[in-house]
Amino acid sequence: MLSTKFHTRISRRTALVVASMSVLAAVAGATPSVATAVSDSSGAARPAVAQTQNPGSASTAPNQRVKAANGVTYQYRRFGHPSAGSVPLVFLQHFRGTLDSWDPKLIDTIAAKREVILVDNVGVGGSTGTTASTVQQMALDAIDFIDALKLPRYDVFGFSLGGEVAQEVALRRPWQVRRVVLAGTGPQGGVDQRATDPNILQRTLKDNPGPEDYLFLFFKNTATSQAAGKEFLQRLGQRTTGHDAPSNLATRDRQLTAWSEWGIPDKSKLIRLKALFQPVLVADGESDMLMPAKNSHLLAKHLPNAQLHIYPDAGHGFLYQYAVKFGTEVNTFLDR
Repeated sequence: MLSTKFHTRISRRTALVVASMSVLAAVAGATPSVATAVSDSSGAARPAVAQTQNPGSASTAPNQRVKAANGVTYQYRRFGHPSAGSVPLVFLQHFRGTLDSWDPKLIDTIAAKREVILVDNVGVGGSTGTTASTVQQMALDAIDFIDALKLPRYDVFGFSLGGEVAQEVALRRPWQVRRVVLAGTGPQGGVDQRATDPNILQRTLKDNPGPEDYLFLFFKNTATSQAAGKEFLQRLGQRTTGHDAPSNLATRDRQLTAWSEWGIPDKSKLIRLKALFQPVLVADGESDMLMPAKNSHLLAKHLPNAQLHIYPDAGHGFLYQYAVKFGTEVNTFLDR
């Protein structure tokens, strides 16, 4: 069992991280902007185009901010080990998730081989503005952030809600997006993406969900998966300073509206995937209750250049249950 002290810490830090059943995607382009990135720790300005000099880790990388052309100031973390010829990997987070919601073990495994950029989209965590209530606008907001950093070429990693954003960013910016990783997500108009189970909805929409809710929603009800989930929650406590702000309830509700619209079954929407020609890694846990794995199979079927990996004995949080294994798989895919 989780100790009272651990329960309190996790409840505060990950309470509003719990439900990644949503979908963030986007449909339109954005105009590049000139911006300045600022580190919280120093307050000193530096050109946004400068490549990170901080090898860092997910637990120590400083929060940085950049103001984009849309007037929003985005909070993000940028670190890792870029190599010659590599491009940055931009991470797009799940429903109610913030910078602090990423598993340090997964991120550091990936960052050992490349530069990574974690971002709070508009109205999420430490970023300003009002969260969009459509997946399409969420993606435009993500593009505004990317333009603010002046990234000419990049890869995209989208988890759950962020996976829908990643699809739309790749569709709208094919000349910039090189490769795509889609984890625990689904296509617009897919199947069973609008949760109706009362137990799932009740836990997902709690004002203050706790670790027991996270374990239920993200990990399979087996001893091995639940044990992996508890280890993951412990890892979230590795960061001791510079915590992100939690997402608020207004953000939750607007994200939920966007997810609900995205999840309306509509087979005609699947044809859009034919235009996403970049290489795509699609992955999920075989027992994902938030975004059933049948949606990953749909993605792999309709995307012209996709590979599919379904992880056993795992749910929505498969990428945290298999943090090193999946992180290594992501690096191998991106290095091809």
